[in-house]
Amino acid sequence: MAQALVHLTHGKRGMPPFHPTTNPPTNSWKMYPPEYLSKVANLNGRVFDTDPVVTYMLLDMSKEERLTYLKTYWSTLVRSALMNDALITEADGWKAASVIIPPGKAIDNVWTLLYAGFLCVLWRIGFSGLKRLWTEFSGMTDNAKRMGLHGEKKYYYVFSIGTEREHRGKGLAKQIIQYHQKIARAENLPIWLEATSPSSRNLYLSVGFQEVEEIVLGKGKVNEDATIQAGGAGVPLWAMVWWPESSEYA
Repeated sequence: MAQALVHLTHGKRGMPPFHPTTNPPTNSWKMYPPEYLSKVANLNGRVFDTDPVVTYMLLDMSKEERLTYLKTYWSTLVRSALMNDALITEADGWKAASVIIPPGKAIDNVWTLLYAGFLCVLWRIGFSGLKRLWTEFSGMTDNAKRMGLHGEKKYYYVFSIGTEREHRGKGLAKQIIQYHQKIARAENLPIWLEATSPSSRNLYLSVGFQEVEEIVLGKGKVNEDATIQAGGAGVPLWAMVWWPESSEYA
């Protein structure tokens, strides 16, 4: 049975949200209504509250501290993403939302991270958290990109995509990613992402993404759910890429 389309929106500062076309506007962080940042940060704080990769990044915090801090953590990262012209797409009244980094931009841009307030995040996560984020996560995913993108420098990057728990299984995230696949296909550009759960990995495989590499963080230090355990298997994530010319999707 064909799935009903949900309402997807982008927005500009000072303008009401509008239904996107296959040629969305060039965006910057100042073009979005202020509430978009808060809505995405709040949503991500809820839907990634047990995400093993996020939990591993904030490993030095207690569970209570981590859950309290997640909104600030995501607010800083999403603000930095918007400063790098990120595209925010929400589905069906913020039941799901994505943050997509466009070609030629990078979420790890040092200047925008600093301007977005990332020094406060670094202070909070400490030196060990910085090593996990920059040396371990970024180092491993950058290696996977070099292998999986075959030298392609222009690509879309799915920084985050999440769905409220009570609305999962309705195809909201799938329709968001298929919408961005249409944009990438029109530009003949790939899409890169890291899936942080088996369910998200399966979703991306179902819409034509290819698995490049399984990456394991914290091997020997934590379990798969990022609980501390000497000799633990580590936290898995899956580097994945979608190529427009090799996919029947979108």
